[in-house]
Amino acid sequence: MTPRRLYVPVVLATLATGGLAFFAAGRTWAEADVRAQGLGHATISVSGGDAQPLVPALAVVVLTAALAILAAGRRMRRVIGVLTMLVAAAAIVAVPRSGTDALQDAVRSAAEESAAYTGPASLGSISYAPWDLVTIAAFVLAIALGAVTLRLAPQWPTMSSRYDAPGSRPAAKDDSGTEMWKAMDRGDDPTA
Repeated sequence: MTPRRLYVPVVLATLATGGLAFFAAGRTWAEADVRAQGLGHATISVSGGDAQPLVPALAVVVLTAALAILAAGRRMRRVIGVLTMLVAAAAIVAVPRSGTDALQDAVRSAAEESAAYTGPASLGSISYAPWDLVTIAAFVLAIALGAVTLRLAPQWPTMSSRYDAPGSRPAAKDDSGTEMWKAMDRGDDPTA
């Protein structure tokens, strides 16, 4: 497959990995029952974003990096590829793993806010869901896609100059009257 044909799949895959990481960070990662004798019980659930708010924020950065690839030039795409790899690596480090203190502390904090909480003895055992692994896998994929972006960015097509700001293009110098009128229609100052 040629590098030009990988352009759209890489952009879409980067968008999908950022979306998957954001989705997974919003799911329930840990649950526990809070029971106190003589009182009702409550089920406490904690998402990845509750345990570490940085994780969904970094997923949004990966999402916007995918969109930035579309509008960026060749050099800027390389910067975006490096940024995607760095952000995804930081997110992998930040993801709270099942059974770690970060996730357990988030469950304890949520339990303490419950009306059924009467002390540490009222908190039952904590059960974990595999959403942390899904999030890590999405960010690992984002690192790989960032590397592909870094490698293939110079060979990908860019937007034409017609999308540039009106003043950023050099105006054609022609002394005929029609070119002057066309310049004024575009909003350019023909006397400058």
